[in-house]
Amino acid sequence: MKIGKVISIRINKWLEETIKRISKEENQEQSTIIRELIKNGSIYHAIKGYAKGKYSIGKAANLANLPLSEFMDLVVDLGVTSKIDKEDVLQGYQNLRQLTS
Repeated sequence: MKIGKVISIRINKWLEETIKRISKEENQEQSTIIRELIKNGSIYHAIKGYAKGKYSIGKAANLANLPLSEFMDLVVDLGVTSKIDKEDVLQGYQNLRQLTS
């Protein structure tokens, strides 16, 4: 694992207790739990943005730091659908055709 940048943050009591509880349950260091919670939060943020139509599937996968196929499997497993409509998809296709011709 790469050594990353050290940052410090203030957390509230609830978050502190949550980290301690999960750390104990998972028998993992608190720093590992914090990184996992941040990773899961970024995935949640990407899924929520995709579901609201804010992000395309590709952008959401990128924000979640997941391969597109893995992100697609995840949203299907969760039953998430996008608010992007047919016209948006067709317009994106037309834009892509113009760029590649």
